[in-house]
Amino acid sequence: MDAGSAPTVSIARCGSYARDEVRAAVATCLAPLGGIGAFVRPGSRVLVKPNLLSARSPEDAVTTHPELVRAVVEQVQAAGATAVVGDSPGGRNTRSSYDALLKKTGMQEVMDGTGCEVAYFDDAYDETPAPAGATFRRFRIARAVREADTVICISRMKTHQLTLLTGAVKVLYGYIPGVAKAEYHLHTRTDVDTFSDLLLDLCTSFPPALSVMDAVVGMEGHGPSHGTPRQVGLLLASPSPYALDLAAARIMGFALEEVPTIRRAMARGIGPASLEAISFSGEPLDAVRVSPFRHPGPVVLGRVPAPLLRLAGRLLASRPEIRSAACRRCGRCAESCPPGAITFVKGRLPRIRHHRCIRCFCCQELCPEGAVEVTYPWIRRLLFS
Repeated sequence: MDAGSAPTVSIARCGSYARDEVRAAVATCLAPLGGIGAFVRPGSRVLVKPNLLSARSPEDAVTTHPELVRAVVEQVQAAGATAVVGDSPGGRNTRSSYDALLKKTGMQEVMDGTGCEVAYFDDAYDETPAPAGATFRRFRIARAVREADTVICISRMKTHQLTLLTGAVKVLYGYIPGVAKAEYHLHTRTDVDTFSDLLLDLCTSFPPALSVMDAVVGMEGHGPSHGTPRQVGLLLASPSPYALDLAAARIMGFALEEVPTIRRAMARGIGPASLEAISFSGEPLDAVRVSPFRHPGPVVLGRVPAPLLRLAGRLLASRPEIRSAACRRCGRCAESCPPGAITFVKGRLPRIRHHRCIRCFCCQELCPEGAVEVTYPWIRRLLFS
């Protein structure tokens, strides 16, 4: 893409995850962008980074669907490059837990079927300068990201409890090894704008060459891990993750200013300033819009300036609660809590010390049973519902 030209977002229909249909849709989606050859050189090493949040089956719509990963890997290999698939799930990861996740999400079958390499992000990482960062000037980045000649990220169209939309920009948080994510959450604490700036600093310093979005089936409601799957029937792709997220927000029925990463990107002059500044190819944007996705909660507070929101304190603050009937006492929530706000004794219900909670909602994201529910004070529901 030439400097100063409008970023292009390509949209293709894809009604199911049938292998041949996905392959054809990927080719259709990439064609207006110059095909895979516009991003991949023969002999190069290409990291294909999906969203592998947790060990969930593809039907749950939590992770990027393996058939889309397979189709992209095949495109990379057909271009004469070496494909490497990897991500860092949330929380503490080990080789054995990562292997189990690859099997559960269907990624191991992709690797076996295509012969592509696998990258374990939590094994090797470096403190890496972020020269384009405005707020964060260094990141702990998986070495697989830095060793790749090209990075292709494949996100999934989902709602998110903290950032409303988890898409092309948010998926880059997976560059950071799982255990280190807690440190960044502790730094940003309850300020969603600071967390959004972190994501934008990651994106400006380590941008993917190509961003693809799995919107065949998205997720609405209590995303990113315990929402409801939502049929959309689309694939989206763009060299600009910022433009891709604007398009996704429009399709999902969200106002652009509702999405913190979009709002902060516009304030910083990063990416397109409006939908009109994007060139669309393939299916027309307004023709593929669906009825609005259900929000994860009264997230309109994202429009309220952070200093004012801090003044409101507990009056408006959301808080996680553990549903006893659903909890199987595994302790994953306590293990994944960045500030250590959750105490756990084996065999007992975990206890949340809300005065220490920073509302990152890692507990809700990573609970395998969906036993953590984010609740909202009645006055917040009244004002912002």
